[in-house]
Amino acid sequence: MLFGLGVLGAATVAALVVAIAGGWGLSEVLGWRCSLNDRLRHACWFYLACVLALGGSAAAVVAAPNLVNLSVDVQVMNAVLLPVVLGFLLALERRALPVEHRMAGAYKWLAWTMAGLVMAFGVYTAVTVP
Repeated sequence: MLFGLGVLGAATVAALVVAIAGGWGLSEVLGWRCSLNDRLRHACWFYLACVLALGGSAAAVVAAPNLVNLSVDVQVMNAVLLPVVLGFLLALERRALPVEHRMAGAYKWLAWTMAGLVMAFGVYTAVTVP
C-alpha cells in the first residue's frame, strides 16, 4: 500500500511538472506572461496552456485501452522527436550564444559526436519499432 502511494505521488508531481514546463515553453515562444507568481488575470494564457496539457494527458490515459502500449508509444515518439530537438539545440548553441560561451575544442567534438550517436539511435529506433 505504501509503495502504491509513493508511485501515485511521484506520478502526480511528474504530471504537474511536465504540464507547467510545457505551458512555460509555449508561453515563452508566443510571448505570453508565464510565471506561477502571476495571478490568473495576468498570465491567463499560461495557466490555460497548463490546464489543457493536464486535461489532454488525462484524456489520453483514460482513453487508452492498454497503458503499457501507451507508454511504449510515448517513448517511441520521444525517440522520433529527439533528433529534431538535439539538432535545434546544437544550432541554437552555435548561433545564439556569444563566442566566449560557445563550445570549443575537444568538448565541442565530444558533444557533437554524442549528439550524433543519440540522433542515430533515435532514428534507428523509430524505423525499427513497428
